[in-house]
Amino acid sequence: IRSTMAHYRRDQASNRDALFGGASSGGGGGGGRKSRSSSSRSAASPTAATARPTASPTAAAVPRPSPRSHDSGIRSTLGSTSSTPTNDPQITPGPSSVFGGKIASRNRLVSILNGQAKIDKMAEAEDYRLKAKQAMTRGIFSKPDPISAANFYKRAADAYKACGENRLERLHRIASGDLQMGQDAYATAAAEYTRAAELAEISDESLARKRQECHKLHSDAATAWTNMGEKGRSAESTVKAAFGLIMGQEVTAAIDKKALARIEESIETFVPDPLNRKRNYRREGISAYDDPNANPNDQSAQRNALELAKQNIVTDSFANETLFQIGAELIRRRHYESALYALGAGTASLEAEGFATISLSRAYVSETILTLAMGDTVAASQDFQRVHLQRTSYLSSRECALGEDLIRACDAMDLDALDEARSRTGPHRAALANLEPALRGLVMEIRVSGRAKKEKKSVDVVSKKPAKTAVAVAPAAVAVASPKKFPPTSPKAELSSEEIRKETAASFEEMDDIMNEMGLGDDDEEDDDDEIDLT
Repeated sequence: IRSTMAHYRRDQASNRDALFGGASSGGGGGGGRKSRSSSSRSAASPTAATARPTASPTAAAVPRPSPRSHDSGIRSTLGSTSSTPTNDPQITPGPSSVFGGKIASRNRLVSILNGQAKIDKMAEAEDYRLKAKQAMTRGIFSKPDPISAANFYKRAADAYKACGENRLERLHRIASGDLQMGQDAYATAAAEYTRAAELAEISDESLARKRQECHKLHSDAATAWTNMGEKGRSAESTVKAAFGLIMGQEVTAAIDKKALARIEESIETFVPDPLNRKRNYRREGISAYDDPNANPNDQSAQRNALELAKQNIVTDSFANETLFQIGAELIRRRHYESALYALGAGTASLEAEGFATISLSRAYVSETILTLAMGDTVAASQDFQRVHLQRTSYLSSRECALGEDLIRACDAMDLDALDEARSRTGPHRAALANLEPALRGLVMEIRVSGRAKKEKKSVDVVSKKPAKTAVAVAPAAVAVASPKKFPPTSPKAELSSEEIRKETAASFEEMDDIMNEMGLGDDDEEDDDDEIDLT
């Protein structure tokens, strides 16, 4: 038994060195065991010796990484060390990074094989690929087996993942997902499509290709979740598919109509429009619950749409967080109407749960802030009185006091009261601290009258034109600095006596016509006046 355990320890150490590039020389929990077995390792079998990467000629040429550069061969499963635009805060990252709360458990470091170990793993992956191809081959006494082929493709993808082969892993994930979809294994297919989409975000393809693949794969994952009956996961995949269309775009740049329509459609997958009080703020597309052939005044059609919407609303845990994240992303891009549509959907989701208090209070004040930023004080006041104050838990919250003071200041056009309400050291600093960063920045841009101000243009660009004008022509610089003057009118040409007589007669005739139309003219009096001889 003792010799068997010693052989097991030797094989375990050899496998660990083959997979992770050799054991470190530092101490640790297994330091004593390594020192005791150091003499037995030198007399290990040839099989165990050749299993190490450093014992083969191919691996001998590969330098062993130093302890300081040990992380150079390690990357995240989502490719955190890849040179992608996700490292730039001014560029929109992939949807897996924007909505990264649900995949935090996957984002762990894994080692990348190199040397002989990588060659062996690549050969293993190729063997799995051939087995999958053979499983789908039709023979005389056999038929294609999609389930076995899908498992072989998944094993090949896992092997390519250990080797750091992004493109090969992505292709085999897609192949496995397609076969799983054909066999109604929707959960496994959705997982494969989602992983392939995450790999597409960090691939070396062009930006347009990455957007297309990410959108397509997340859409396929949403279809798989829908077939399984998972409305919440399907909605999340739909949101990721929509945000895949703006991946790599500047954070503050406006979204094109096609991508905005996809984003608003993904919002409706969480909360249908008949249940969203802010549905009128939707900018692109129409609701899936609106029948274009139905009569707008038909009450039965509206009731049927409302009942269908109540069956399809998503009230899963943290579903509202995804909607609020969508609203924050739209606020950064100055799409205030669409952002209010997203916040209204999140509020409706919390109201449908029936037990949310603090989150619902923050949702209410977020709607108030965004409505005031749009310059619509009347709508903000009406929602505050008719909807928000009807919730008992909201009356005693800090968010209620913040929303009330903001509405009062904007309604009275009192700039001092507005500055005091949104001050970071004022009485509402706790309520402001619990808001989203995008909403906190939006509060500072609220005006007592009008829409929230946009970002100012570069001062250097504006100041260049007066400088060039001053250098070129000195009087022109004075003209730019001076107030705007109207161009002098050209003097009228002098009229002759005949022209003056004609204009005077025309004026008198026009006055007579006006008097007659008003009923002030009398022909008899005019005739009497004509008969009087003043000479």
